[in-house]
Amino acid sequence: MLLSVVIPSMNKVDLLARTLAALQEQDPGREGPWEVVVVNDGSTDGTADFLAGQQGWTVPELQVVSPPQNVGRARARNLGAQAARGRFLLFLDDDIIAPPGLVAAHLDVLENHPNCGTIGYAVTDPALVDGPHLRYLDTRGAARLGSGPAPGRFFVTQNAAVPREVFLGIGGFDEGFSAYGFEDMEVAFRLEEKGGLGFRALPRPVPRHVHHHTSAEYFAKKVECGRHSLPHLAQLHPGRIREMQLHHVVDTEPGVPCDRLSRVIRWVASTSLGRDLPRLLEHWPSLPGYQPLLPWAYFRLMNLAVLCAFRQGLTETDRD
Repeated sequence: MLLSVVIPSMNKVDLLARTLAALQEQDPGREGPWEVVVVNDGSTDGTADFLAGQQGWTVPELQVVSPPQNVGRARARNLGAQAARGRFLLFLDDDIIAPPGLVAAHLDVLENHPNCGTIGYAVTDPALVDGPHLRYLDTRGAARLGSGPAPGRFFVTQNAAVPREVFLGIGGFDEGFSAYGFEDMEVAFRLEEKGGLGFRALPRPVPRHVHHHTSAEYFAKKVECGRHSLPHLAQLHPGRIREMQLHHVVDTEPGVPCDRLSRVIRWVASTSLGRDLPRLLEHWPSLPGYQPLLPWAYFRLMNLAVLCAFRQGLTETDRD
């Protein structure tokens, strides 16, 4: 089998139904079977009954993995990868709507560039855009890449693919990432360093992300990352922290003083301004379509607010 699409899902049955419907319309452009592997990660919203009603797919084939309890994002994807039969693994989230040609585009890159993975991205469904923070999100990470080689730090499992043998050979996702964030970048670092894998960006076609996040929800996730996932990442890959610009908020070399900019950012994070910045940015003036005025200033302040949120999560952990 050429390809397995691996999708972990928890309590998003309506969005999962849309994701699977879009995949049934995909034409990989190659002969032979391919499959979708859904990991039902402890859902309690009817996901199991919905998936039971989907059995019998032929193109693509459908395989359902159901751990006995919620296991978290990293382990759920590992279980899906272990059950998969494809030569390549395409990781998608359960709220990503694949446009026509997405599967074929990943396969074109994977087959024409041996020992490479692909890094795609997604944009917010226009119907869901109700604030400038969503315009900010649509310009982050892999959205800044053109076609061609890409650093592993841009690897995000909402839309990315790797050779299955290499992925399993480096042990898959680190299941020490039990909370939100950074498990995808961490596995990409090991794919580069231990698996000898390179990455190439896939700028087209672009899927739609159909799960709305308020600004408050987005920053709460960043605090959660700082509290749980960022310390684990820094412990595993201290040499990568500066590459990700995270040295501004977390130390990896005990006894080595941080630079001036890092000290300023950490100070801001500890003040009421740092804590209130996400709320203040919610009221940033915008043009029609929620395009922020002075986008360069807005994006820089959003970057600062993200670093402050990471730092706030970290310092909560330190106090504990």
